Amino acid sequence: MLQAVINAFKIPDLRRKILFTLAMLVIFRFIASVPLPNVDRAGLQDYVADNQLL
Repeated sequence: MLQAVINAFKIPDLRRKILFTLAMLVIFRFIASVPLPNVDRAGLQDYVADNQLL
């Protein structure tokens, strides 16, 4: 399995796509932890709990 990862990073196009995906995950996790001002957390939780799509 480790050899497959090493081989994936040897291909420039695949390496670029993997690094881009990892960067987007890191950015998403960072932005998700930033609190938003003037947001009613209880109201937002109720909305998400009541909505089947979210």
